[in-house]
Amino acid sequence: MKNMNELHDLQDMKAPEQLKQRTLAAAREARRAEQQDAPQHLAPAPRRRFGMAKRILAAACAFGVIVGGTAVWQARGSEQDAGSVVAEAVAHSFGIVAYAADTGETIEARDSRIVFDVAGGGMDSPTKGFFSGCLFKVTGDNIETVSASIDKGGLYRIERLDITEADAQAIMTGGFAPVTGADDIMVQSEPEQNKWWVDASYRVENGFVEPYDPDTGYGFWAEPQPVDMAQEADAPDAWHARMDEFDGATLTVTVTFTDGVADTQTMTLHTGKLGVEYPSDESGPQLTGEVLTDEQAETQGYLYGVYAEIEE
Repeated sequence: MKNMNELHDLQDMKAPEQLKQRTLAAAREARRAEQQDAPQHLAPAPRRRFGMAKRILAAACAFGVIVGGTAVWQARGSEQDAGSVVAEAVAHSFGIVAYAADTGETIEARDSRIVFDVAGGGMDSPTKGFFSGCLFKVTGDNIETVSASIDKGGLYRIERLDITEADAQAIMTGGFAPVTGADDIMVQSEPEQNKWWVDASYRVENGFVEPYDPDTGYGFWAEPQPVDMAQEADAPDAWHARMDEFDGATLTVTVTFTDGVADTQTMTLHTGKLGVEYPSDESGPQLTGEVLTDEQAETQGYLYGVYAEIEE
């Protein structure tokens, strides 16, 4: 195992966010496996605890990942060994992933960048505001509460409710209201799978704190604007202008774990032309994770939307 002087040499090394997330996931899995292997009526033996911490530390060192910010380096000058610090950092780590409302899929960060999917819709209302369709979810273990704030615009929560095809038809004709108090509802379906559902959007306070639900997504919201007939005539430009209201915004997400420990991630939002590909004739555009230049966009497909750079 590397000693602390050797570990110190890794402090300035960077790794792609996707690699960091894989490392954290692998470390969590090792931690869970170690707990499961131990007799349920006895605490794990010290040797096995050390073995688990050593495997986690080795994984972190092998990829040059600083787990939980600078957690490893907090062991220096303290009585706590580096393996214990890393294990504790893994236990108190969380992730932020983009969420595609139309497919229910999540998109992991890549190279400290999150590209938000906008293919699933969004809504602009002169009375209720702009619901961007750019969504994210929080991932992690043993999370009790989540809170988020943004310094430009606001946020909304999106919840999914399963319905029947008959319900969907009734919603379209105004004969059925599956949710109350929602600021916007969108019917989604996979008819070939006989699956129908509603995504309901609710405005939330900026800086809200609420119980954690891994199935809940959050999106970016902007104040309502009066209808401009000139903009209505050029809908794409109007939509792009609404997206641009989030350019330069700072998003802060904080989670509190069941043991009371809190952790925060901060990111800066930008807007641009997000590269897409079409895997098949039957599927819609799928994000590649690239942000295209104007020159690249002349020959490649793209969607105009929001992406975030995660602060290291």
